[in-house]
Amino acid sequence: MRNILYFLMAFFIVAMVSCAGAVTITVDDDIEGANYKSIQNAVDNATDGDIVLVYPGNYTENVYVNKELTITSLSENPVDTIIYAANSEDDVFNVVADNVTINGFGISGARTDQYGDDKAGIYFEGVNNSVIKKNNVFSNGYGIFLLDSYNNTLTENDAYMSGIGGIFLWNSSNNKLNYNLINSTNHDGIYIYTSSSNNEISNNTVSYAGLGIKLVYLCENNTITNNTISNTNLGIFLRESSRNFLISNVANLNGWSGIDLEYSTENRLYNNTANFNNNNGIFLVESSDNKLDYNNASNNMEYGININNSSRNNILIGNIANSNGKENIHIVDPENNTVNSSGQELPFQGSILTIIAIATTALILGKRCR
Repeated sequence: MRNILYFLMAFFIVAMVSCAGAVTITVDDDIEGANYKSIQNAVDNATDGDIVLVYPGNYTENVYVNKELTITSLSENPVDTIIYAANSEDDVFNVVADNVTINGFGISGARTDQYGDDKAGIYFEGVNNSVIKKNNVFSNGYGIFLLDSYNNTLTENDAYMSGIGGIFLWNSSNNKLNYNLINSTNHDGIYIYTSSSNNEISNNTVSYAGLGIKLVYLCENNTITNNTISNTNLGIFLRESSRNFLISNVANLNGWSGIDLEYSTENRLYNNTANFNNNNGIFLVESSDNKLDYNNASNNMEYGININNSSRNNILIGNIANSNGKENIHIVDPENNTVNSSGQELPFQGSILTIIAIATTALILGKRCR
């Protein structure tokens, strides 16, 4: 019955794909009638635009992809279709072609090569317009690593138990990282490094990592929105990076600060929550010309918002900062920074709405009583 079900699923997928002119190549080492027993053999014999359809099972191999292919598990469930590295000194998936999709796999076993370089579960080099979707990438040096790669989408992946980091972008721009779950990494959850710009990082969850989301060195115009970072050493960290947008993120319960900017300018921090961190809610060091508006930095062990060490021309508007251990808003150089309102002066927006609702109700009831 199980085999019949898989064949029926494959039949419908093949039927839909053949209408578009692509060829579907099947992979399974247990079921007779599949085209190949290994994913690499299927890739080697495919042509651009083909579908490599992988049946559930455990595969031990490293896969090198140099063609425009869709490589997908039949079930799209990474729990039942797992690829273990045959050679732990190499990436599990090494992709060098554009327009590649990797969908629905468990991917594990890439460690460190003979030169001491950590390898990845999925590695893109010079890859554009590709998709990494619904994979569980676990127990690798890096979970997912993009180098010199543009216009790719990474969505709904789980990256955990990584030796170095969950998702790493190096000189890679215009990518979308959405709805990924990252935890139990020894170092960084999401690391955006060296001239990686115009990336969209949204709706990701990072926990139990060294640093949650990290942008370092000339990373500009990235949009970081609606992410949740908790139980890391530091929530969101920007160093030498400018003109980025941090909007509606939650960075609570982290070891140092919720949000930390160092040597970073002209960034916008809007409507973020940075509460219950062990040091600062929001911390700026030698960072100037940033705008912080309508953030909530409360119940932190030391400071809510800490503008420190040669940080100038920052503008703070409408931020909430209450019940912090040392000081709610601490500014070393108050003459060169602008604070238009403090947490004590601006109540929580929800309270304003509540007051308006109560007042409106009272007016209506008063008119009815007349």
